[in-house]
Amino acid sequence: MGELELTSLSLKQYVDMMNMGEKFSFTRWGDGEWGCVFGASGHNCDGHEYFSELAEGLRTALKEDKGYQKATWPYSAPMLARIKPQVEDYLDRYNLSKEWYDARVWEDAAMAGEIQSLISQLEKMDLVLVTESDKQKLPIQRAGFIEIPSTNCFLAKDQIKQAMMSVMEQFDNPVFAFSASMATNVIVDEMYDQIGDECWMIDFGSIWEPFIGRFTRSYHSQYTTGELV
Repeated sequence: MGELELTSLSLKQYVDMMNMGEKFSFTRWGDGEWGCVFGASGHNCDGHEYFSELAEGLRTALKEDKGYQKATWPYSAPMLARIKPQVEDYLDRYNLSKEWYDARVWEDAAMAGEIQSLISQLEKMDLVLVTESDKQKLPIQRAGFIEIPSTNCFLAKDQIKQAMMSVMEQFDNPVFAFSASMATNVIVDEMYDQIGDECWMIDFGSIWEPFIGRFTRSYHSQYTTGELV
């Protein structure tokens, strides 16, 4: 069983790709997503339940290679260290690629107070936030906002996808900035064949919370600034 091989692109590389119009989509696979794939019961740390349909959607996304970036954490990260045997067994059992992208790029930049270049680039584009209603307080110029439920947003998957298609009718080449928990991975996978070459679909995870005064992750305490702009 081989180790995961993580490609670590810098924030600048992603910003440059957006600036040049180079499309990419990016999903993040943490312990919640992996646990759901493995058939865990209950819910993740944010209270989103591990629905069987969600688990099947995540498994489908893993087993298909559509060309977008799948990102996770190194085994040295606490969230992956404790499930390393299960991750390796699953990838080996289904002969899945171990060439992944490094999921830490957004949170590392946010913790270091170096996220401004990303914000500046996003504000030049047709940015659409796909997240909970409280993120409307973020001081980011945007073209749209798709509100999702604060828990079990997977149950609103079809409505979210419909809202995304409405955005596609309004804007050329929008950026869908997801903070929608495990549902993100399924939505991106299901939408990619339809719109993947016409937009960016990027999972930014939980990087925004400290900028609206919420601290929901241990790494949030390491932010060097609570000011986004």
